[in-house]
Amino acid sequence: MDDNNEVFELLNKMYSEIQGIKSDFSVRLDKIESRFDDLGHKVDKTNIIIENDIKPRGKALFDGYKQNTEAINIFNNKIEALQNEISNLTIRTVKNENNIIHYSKSMEQNI
Repeated sequence: MDDNNEVFELLNKMYSEIQGIKSDFSVRLDKIESRFDDLGHKVDKTNIIIENDIKPRGKALFDGYKQNTEAINIFNNKIEALQNEISNLTIRTVKNENNIIHYSKSMEQNI
């Protein structure tokens, strides 16, 4: 009978240890679930911030970039047109200078 009592005590001891481990795991699982809930709320909050704040700002920045690019292209076209006009005026000026020189020489010969 002594052996039965020892086995019974050992089983009781094992049972109480298992119950302690079970309650420890239960507490730990509750903490983990709580952390996951908090993490889920933070992720939701971050997603809301991204949707309501960051995305519109990114779109506004892109629109501004697009407008700046269009304005730069307009200025480049105007500058190119002005450069063409300057080139034409330079050619006409040289041509007129040559005509003046030619007429001056003609007049000198006629005098």
